[in-house]
Amino acid sequence: MLARTRFLQRLNVVAFYSLLIIACGGVIAKCLPEFRKLQSSEDELALIQVSEAAVNARYDQQLREYRALEQDPDFLEIYGRDRLDLYKDGERVFRFSRERMP
Repeated sequence: MLARTRFLQRLNVVAFYSLLIIACGGVIAKCLPEFRKLQSSEDELALIQVSEAAVNARYDQQLREYRALEQDPDFLEIYGRDRLDLYKDGERVFRFSRERMP
């Protein structure tokens, strides 16, 4: 009788741990698609943040250029000479073109 009781106790422990493992597996299986969805959302957010940083950098550059055009006469002259091909009378302008690398 004692042997049978010990056998049943061991069987109960094994059954309990098996049930526990199956329950944990079920929870993990249920959460895995949500985890993948969260991971893809985080990746998408990272791409959006990189894009936002690039837009902010371009905005800051344009704002600095606008302020320089508005407030700095020397920059305005340089900008006009470069972009609009303006030059003063009697002045010679040399332009060097750069070869673009592929």
